[in-house]
Amino acid sequence: MKTPTYLLYLLSFLEGGSVMVCELAGAKMLAPFFGTSLYVWAAVLGLTLLGLTMGYFLGGIMSKKYANDDRLLFWVLIFAGLSLSIMPISSKWIMEMTINLNLQTGAIISLLIFMFPPLVFMGMTSPIIINLLTQEANNAGNSAGNVYAISTLGGILLTFLSGFYFIPEFGVSKPSLVVGVILALIPTILLLKRKQMTAGLLFIAFFVLGGWNLGVQEEFPPNYNVLYESEGILGQVRVVDHPSFEITPDARIGRGLLVNNTLQTFVGHENDMQYSIWSWANYFPTAASIFPKGSKVLLLGLGGGTIVKQFHRLGYEVDAVEIDKRIWDVSVEYFNMDPETNVVIDDARHFIRTTKNKYDIIVFDTFLSESVPEHLITKEGFDDARKILNQGGMIMTNFYGFIEGAAGKAARSVYKTFLESGFNTKILVTPGSEDSRNIIFLASEEEKDFTNTQYEAPNFEKIDNLYEHFYDGKFIDLSDVEVLTDDRPQLSKLYATAAMRWKKSYNEYYQRHFFYEK
Repeated sequence: MKTPTYLLYLLSFLEGGSVMVCELAGAKMLAPFFGTSLYVWAAVLGLTLLGLTMGYFLGGIMSKKYANDDRLLFWVLIFAGLSLSIMPISSKWIMEMTINLNLQTGAIISLLIFMFPPLVFMGMTSPIIINLLTQEANNAGNSAGNVYAISTLGGILLTFLSGFYFIPEFGVSKPSLVVGVILALIPTILLLKRKQMTAGLLFIAFFVLGGWNLGVQEEFPPNYNVLYESEGILGQVRVVDHPSFEITPDARIGRGLLVNNTLQTFVGHENDMQYSIWSWANYFPTAASIFPKGSKVLLLGLGGGTIVKQFHRLGYEVDAVEIDKRIWDVSVEYFNMDPETNVVIDDARHFIRTTKNKYDIIVFDTFLSESVPEHLITKEGFDDARKILNQGGMIMTNFYGFIEGAAGKAARSVYKTFLESGFNTKILVTPGSEDSRNIIFLASEEEKDFTNTQYEAPNFEKIDNLYEHFYDGKFIDLSDVEVLTDDRPQLSKLYATAAMRWKKSYNEYYQRHFFYEK
């Protein structure tokens, strides 16, 4: 029984779309365990190409061995779809085992287990379909062109739908299951018509397994209360009440906003949500407090809204820009941020270049797990920010605590870029070791006086003179770093060392106290 040409093209279209869903979902599944650094994306892209390459090679061999047997195509697509549908299960299983490995090794091994197999099966389909379509040698080129064009078209469509709608709206697990089932459904039906009952049983088994996984709730220790959980544009977002192990001496309960298993905000519980449990978060409003009441602030990166609340306490008018609407929603519902706060859902650089407003203070607080959007922190990015900065204004930029050595190259590059952009720049260093502290760049066109700060908060000793916490720029060697520009983006490469150390310390912390404690 010959399969109609239109059906072969339809299967090619579905396979092309499934490849992109597999790649995007794989990267998002990896993020809570290994982050979103340059190394992680290199592993995802490299293994995607390797999986397809192996699939093309094996598909060519198998299509020659089983020439004109369309059952081979159906079985390959069934295994491709079903291995895609169980990625949410296989990914968690392997990453819980590899989390203690370094980022490169852990990411690659994990991807080889949960993302590589479906990609190999998907790669096999194109040469098999071309073989089924080709009756004469002089038609081979036309058949191959049609198959790859239709497959690529499916990839384009599913890339847009997944990135702009499916993953932001439904998370990662559901699209993987649904697309995998759709990919396997038509071949299963065709095999059932030929009395191949094993295909139906296999399809039902994997469908039940994938559906069951969606209803499974992750186990947490008794003193952890997960209030909110979703997957979307930034990856996995959770709001959790849990003890502040290793952060406060009494390990009191706090409320945390976690993005990809990394705390972005950690505040007191219930009636104490006004302030951050982290002492370093109080250094932002301390430095900003040299400005008078009524000053206008642009906050790039909302988090749980803690800094917004402190700026409101200082009497400032605040506009916030956040790329993921879920962050805005949870900051209001779970962190008591004023719902009247003006929050714009946009990319920070895009907002800077299009807004008509002017500000006295611009805060760059745009960490995503261990990554920093490098298109913001370039000479051109700082020049754009200067255009919306009032006379006498200041830019504050949150960054890793590493300054010296290879791990500090990124921070030294940012410092050099600020200086090259003509800003008088101070480096405010918060307490703690390099792995646990933050540095805050304070950049302005004119010298600022930080000897009379006005910020006070409970459990935080008022700082009257910030100069005691500044890192002396005279001792920073800038000879081995370059100015960051739009034309030569290199921040991802430079902060990779710091990102690995930072993410590894977070993984170790949560493995001890959170996600893997039973």
